[in-house]
Amino acid sequence: MRRFYGFIRGLFYLPFKILYPTKVLNAQNMPRDERLISVTNHYSWKDIPVLAINVAGYRRFIAKKEIGKNKLVHKLADMLGVIFIDRGKADMRAIRESIQALKAGDGIAIFPEGTRHKTGAEALQEVKGGVTLLAVKGNAPIVPMMIWKKERLFRKNYIYIGEPFDLFEFSGKPLDGDAIAAASEKVAEHMLRASADMETFIREKRWIAQKRERKVFLRDQRKANARAKKEYAAYKKRMRRQRSAA
Repeated sequence: MRRFYGFIRGLFYLPFKILYPTKVLNAQNMPRDERLISVTNHYSWKDIPVLAINVAGYRRFIAKKEIGKNKLVHKLADMLGVIFIDRGKADMRAIRESIQALKAGDGIAIFPEGTRHKTGAEALQEVKGGVTLLAVKGNAPIVPMMIWKKERLFRKNYIYIGEPFDLFEFSGKPLDGDAIAAASEKVAEHMLRASADMETFIREKRWIAQKRERKVFLRDQRKANARAKKEYAAYKKRMRRQRSAA
């Protein structure tokens, strides 16, 4: 699945970059460990390929089972590692498969609101409890990834990656209705915080300052490396002199 995912990602990378130009903000917030759950707001079916193309790493997307009604689409989705879920009930099969994927070291991508923003509204909808079960049972950190607006052809868009968090305080405790509600509220709070930070980030164009800081950091690193090289060369020279004098 990983190889096929990488192949498809490479195949569609350039077309999607041209059709739906997207900039990833705060990419350094994405953990290198792939065993994580990314939670994202949801506008349209295009969210899945846009996220897959622009955000590095392999993730198994959780999608509603209706998408897989077409046999060809279902086969392709299976090869990519998509996990279909029945939104009309507590789909324990999909939850178990997702937890097994996390324990195997895969990432999971989920739209925890459970449905799209059909009107284009940007306010966060209710966060469903399934994501909390996955995070607690799969012992995985959560990364909020917020899409700025609904994707439109040739219109620049942004994906903002918020700070990772976890639900470890709910581990080892009964996940009753109150616990799931509290955990879901925490997920919603972090998504709302990421959304607010995204708006500020875009308004102030903070990636320019980040780029400048990165440039300064790399320059200082080069200077430090050059200095260390000179000091080491001088040290070796002293050692040779001492050996010659002895």
